[in-house]
Formats: sequence, structure tokens, C-alpha cells
Amino acid sequence: MTRIVTALVIILVVGLLSIVSAKGWPSSTKDASEKSEWVGSWTASMQAPAKDGNSHDGFKDQTIRLILRPHLDGEKMRIRLSNEFGSLPLSMKEVRVAVSDEGASIDQETDQPITFNGEEAVSIPAGEKEYSDAIDFPVSADQNVTVSLYVDRETGPTTWHQRSNQTVYISEKGNHAGDEEGSAYTSKEEAWFWLDRLEVVPDESVEGAVVVIGSSIANGNYSTLNANRRWPDYLANRMNTEDGHVKMSVLNAGISANHLINSEEGKGQNAFARLERDVLSQEGIKGVILHEGINDLRHYPEYDSKKIIDRMKKIIKATNEKGLPIYGGTLTPYKDSSMFTKEGEKTRQEVNEWIRTSGEFDAVIDFDKALRDPDDPEKFLSKYDSGDHLHPNDEGYKKMADEVDFSIFK
Repeated sequence: MTRIVTALVIILVVGLLSIVSAKGWPSSTKDASEKSEWVGSWTASMQAPAKDGNSHDGFKDQTIRLILRPHLDGEKMRIRLSNEFGSLPLSMKEVRVAVSDEGASIDQETDQPITFNGEEAVSIPAGEKEYSDAIDFPVSADQNVTVSLYVDRETGPTTWHQRSNQTVYISEKGNHAGDEEGSAYTSKEEAWFWLDRLEVVPDESVEGAVVVIGSSIANGNYSTLNANRRWPDYLANRMNTEDGHVKMSVLNAGISANHLINSEEGKGQNAFARLERDVLSQEGIKGVILHEGINDLRHYPEYDSKKIIDRMKKIIKATNEKGLPIYGGTLTPYKDSSMFTKEGEKTRQEVNEWIRTSGEFDAVIDFDKALRDPDDPEKFLSKYDSGDHLHPNDEGYKKMADEVDFSIFK
């Protein structure tokens, strides 16, 4: 009898282990060691509606054409739409994707519908997000993609990403999702609406994605409009063209005016509050670059370096708990910009010293050293200054990307 019981126990254990081996234990968190079939190729961090303008007023019986530049090639793609900050169900009658042409025009030969659970129409409840079905569509890091969204019903105030540094096109009344020409798109906006992810199935040489979390400098403010010259864009270009390094996608989770600690209305949720949604839940994530804090010390002169460092430590801990490395970017110069103070500069120097020497980050990217004037280290070198003494210009953003040593990702 004992032998029979023992045999049954062994059979049950072996069977259970087989199930676990095949499916894995149920888990609400992602294991960074697992290689996802999907890898993020583009992202935009969503925000609550503004107090006025298109995001406040919303849309009805209109088509919105979003232009974006993926950072990773793939033969298969899917998107995710977010109604997280909406107050009404988001009804889309048709969603299409095509290779971009000039302005609001598309390459008609590449145009095809995107479906959701096999249907062309989708309704997303307020506060929810929805992945599309996978479709065969060649995504290339060398060309822009246009996603056309036809909303048939009143949307109410919209979930969006402000200051896209990319023109988005809004149509007159009607469904113009399949239009080849852009003549029906009579309005423009610099913002992405609802679309927060585009993912691809890349080839086996791709290791995954690194996500940049930051504020307006990550967002690329003051870079050339429609030119994809944010520093994460330049870094992605290096990833796609330089040989002999780990090949990864670069996902930009920057929000203009965002803060580490107390991010006010209109500036997105603070970096820690949005960390899981915008960063740690990304598909294929293999690492995080944190470059944020300059807005905290500018807007809150009462903050000392300890307050900012403590928030960075929380982000480091949360990232490490997911089994992910995190790389710290030093805070860039801001002398002669609005809201510059000697007290804030002292805080910046102390935070940068901690970033460089504490060993808390897995590696350090010294953006401050790359951009500062050797003769006046509190300010930008003039050739990298956009003119407001706070944001880099295109050349400065490229310099930031060039400062990243690919060996940190190995």
C-alpha cells in the first residue's frame, strides 16, 4: 500500500512539474530573464487631458492620423490603445496602419486594417487599455509609420501625450482612415492621442529594449519638428547602424515638464507613480535609463539633494526588484535659464556627485560632462544649447546619445 501511495505522489509531482514547465507559475510580474516574443518598438507616455484644446474638447466623427518612428524592425506588429484618463468609453470604428508619405498622406500600397479580437471596430472602457491583434506588417526603423484612428462617437476629454515634436493630423468630419491623400486632414496638433505602444516580433539578433524615463529633455523639446532628433532617437539610430554591440530598441518614456516627486496637473504623473505602467511593463524590457530631476530642483527650491536622491533610490529599488539593471544619467546644466538659482545649482551638483560615486546605479551616463562648458561648468557649451539654456539643440541631443557606452548593456 505504501509503495502505491508513493508512486501516486511521484506521478502527481511529475505531472505538476510538467504543467509548470509548459506554462510557468501564474504571476502578476514579468521575469526580466524571460525573452518575450514581442519587443517594444515605439512608446508614448500617456497623460490626463488638458484644461483646453483638442485633448479637453475631444473628437466625434473624425479621423486622427498619428505619425511615429519605430526604433526596431519587425515583420509582425501590434499596437496598444489607452483610454486610461478618459471619462467615456472610447469607440473606434476603424483603425489602419500604413507607411507614411508626405504630410498626412500615406503609401496606399502598404495600407491595411488593424483589428481587435478579429473585429475592425473596438470600444475601450474608461480607464482601460486594449491591445490589437497581431498583423503581418513590415516595420522598419528607417521610415515613419502612420496609424489612422476613426472615432465615430463623442470621445470626451482624451488620453494623450502632449508635445510630441511630431505633427499629428486631424480630419474634417467623416471616416478618412483609408484615404491615400491628406486633403481631408484640415487641422494639426503636436500631440499623440490614445496610442501608447507599437510592438514588433524582431529577429533573433535583438536582445530586447532599454526604456528611457525622463522629462522634456528625454521628450526632445526644442529638437527639430518632425525630424526624430530626440536623444533616444539618436541612440536608437546608433543601435541600428553600429556593429559589434548588443542590438536593442530604445523606448522613450519622457514627458515634457515631468517631475520625479510632485508632478503637477498637466505634467504627467510623477516618475515613480508611472514607473510600472510606462517602463517596467514594456515588452522585451532589458534595462532602464533614468534621467530626471532637473524640474524638481527648479520648481521646488526647498528640495535638498537628499529628497531627490531618496526618490531615485525608490526607482532603483523598484527596477532592481524586477531583475532589471538601471543606468543613471547626470543632470544637465541650466545656468542662465529661467528659474536658475545658486541653491538649485548646489543641489544639482550634489545629486550628480551621488549619481557618479554612490554605486547605486548599474552604470552612469555623464550627460552633464558631455554638454557643459569647460570654462563655465554650470552652463551649456554654446554649440549644444537650444537657446533657452535648459534644453539641448539637435547637436546637443546627438552628443547625449553618443555619450552612451554600449558596453553597459552587455
